[in-house]
Amino acid sequence: MQTILRDEIYNDMTFLENRELTVCFTGHRTEKYLDAPLHSEKVTMHAIKTLLTLMTMDAYNRKARYFITGMARGVDLWAGEILLYMKQFLPEVHIIAAVPHPDHEKRFHGDEIKLLYNVAEASDAVICTSESYTKWCFHKRNDYMLAHSSALLGVVHQNSGGTVYTINKAGKMHLPRRILNLQDYNRLIPMLERFPEVYRMKMPSQRCAFYDKNPRLLYQCGLFSEG
Repeated sequence: MQTILRDEIYNDMTFLENRELTVCFTGHRTEKYLDAPLHSEKVTMHAIKTLLTLMTMDAYNRKARYFITGMARGVDLWAGEILLYMKQFLPEVHIIAAVPHPDHEKRFHGDEIKLLYNVAEASDAVICTSESYTKWCFHKRNDYMLAHSSALLGVVHQNSGGTVYTINKAGKMHLPRRILNLQDYNRLIPMLERFPEVYRMKMPSQRCAFYDKNPRLLYQCGLFSEG
């Protein structure tokens, strides 16, 4: 049976010695971003993935080289997809997969489980942070990511859940937080009118190329904050 886990001897744990070069992601699962879509589900997802790409590339340009993803549906896997592409032309990019429990992949299906396996296979290390599923295993996974990161990259749409827990915990740790707040979708409209390609790009390669042409758009969209 295929599994995303691996024997620990195959993990490259170099990131533990390079916290200053390591960032982690937090964000909601897919369905939480569709409560109030921009125009359609496709437009909403493409716009969010493009903004997430801008944030990930921005982190790389700030010297981040190790990226920890919690491997959940939504932002975690979208970030993983971006990193898979970046590794092809940026060999200094390292993916660290932090898995909350051994049966994590059983909730994935279709394209999402294919992406899950692809990200896990390309990861420099796959860390399972709990021996079994428990009520608190996702918090434990999030705590692990924060403990080994120098900054948190977040995409938030609601004021509850594990994403908000992680953002608040990072604040208590005085960990720099770079957050895309999508709670007011209407603030995206002016940007989409000026840059309609934001929601037309389907591939990570297109989004990374867009960043190269518009590296400051992340700061100009009115949705990005640092603290």
